[in-house]
Amino acid sequence: MSNEVEAPGIMGVYGSKISYYTGKLEAYLRYREIPYESFPTVAHSKKLIDGVGIVQMPVVQLADGRWMTDTTPMLAWLESERSGGGIFPTDPLVKFVALLIEDYADEWLWRSAMHYRWSYRLSRQYAAQFLYAELVRGTLPLPRLLAINMLKRRQYFGFVRGDGVRSNTRAHADQTYLTALKLLEQIFTRRPFLLGNSPTIADFGMMAPMFRHFSQDPTPAEIMRECAPAVYEWVARMWNLPPSSSNVDLIDSIDEVLVELLREICETHLVQLRQNAEAYGRESKRYDLTVQNYCYRSVPTSRYRVWCLETLQYQWSALNETTQEQLRDLLTADAAVIWGERVGKASEYDPERRAPFNRAINVFANGVP
Repeated sequence: MSNEVEAPGIMGVYGSKISYYTGKLEAYLRYREIPYESFPTVAHSKKLIDGVGIVQMPVVQLADGRWMTDTTPMLAWLESERSGGGIFPTDPLVKFVALLIEDYADEWLWRSAMHYRWSYRLSRQYAAQFLYAELVRGTLPLPRLLAINMLKRRQYFGFVRGDGVRSNTRAHADQTYLTALKLLEQIFTRRPFLLGNSPTIADFGMMAPMFRHFSQDPTPAEIMRECAPAVYEWVARMWNLPPSSSNVDLIDSIDEVLVELLREICETHLVQLRQNAEAYGRESKRYDLTVQNYCYRSVPTSRYRVWCLETLQYQWSALNETTQEQLRDLLTADAAVIWGERVGKASEYDPERRAPFNRAINVFANGVP
């Protein structure tokens, strides 16, 4: 075991201080008062590949030497190791809604977050300089200006243009963020967290895009401050959560603002999951994604997102018929991908259900969209 994590009870978190999913995990660790140390990924690439199979953010090494990857199963496992009130709602319907919101935040808002970071000059310059100082300087033998320009080019052509955001879809990528802001603002003017007076898995999922990207990168952060101050306040509240309370009071029915958010999730994220699964079934490496009348051309097919869909289907199958019927009334026809016949073919990822202790795969085949 590396001496970097030998201190009893200290886990090592390998990631970045501007990483989408590292911020999600760190918010949870702070809430649960779980001690950890932060390490950059680039300087420890070999160790991460040996530990989990790939270099991604975040990767965790526990104090006992075990490795974990993928924030969704990580949070589920960490919650299972503690007693008392958890971040997963006890009401089956509300829990499923929370898990669906988390998946949307993880896998749909990602494209818009990358776009706002790497398409806009101020955000692009900020992120490239930060990543250079945090990950590259002193690790790779590259001149500063060359390394920063290489980062900008790699990220823009990989995570923006390579993920279908071009002149014909840029307005939709912009609107994806603005719509999420509008809906969240309505929710947070009613209650402090998405589903009540305490944070749930939905809140931690939404922290992935809203914290280290939208509230931190200059361009989307200014939009958030001006257009959605309650969301900006929620981000700070999530980062400064007091120790968990036993006085949990969550909603027991889905109100109209959540119904509107669910409609957006169905029209975007679930449409994406269906078309991705169809492309995976055809063994296509790329496909044209049509969402809300916009066509993102030649987006990468993701085996990992097939697994995300399978996970939602598995969670759906665990619900009783009454709860399923109630959810069908709340969701649009696009959600039938969750409860209908299999689309495409099985991912065959983590068949033994060992996550987060399994060998990982990239969201996209080579690690970059």
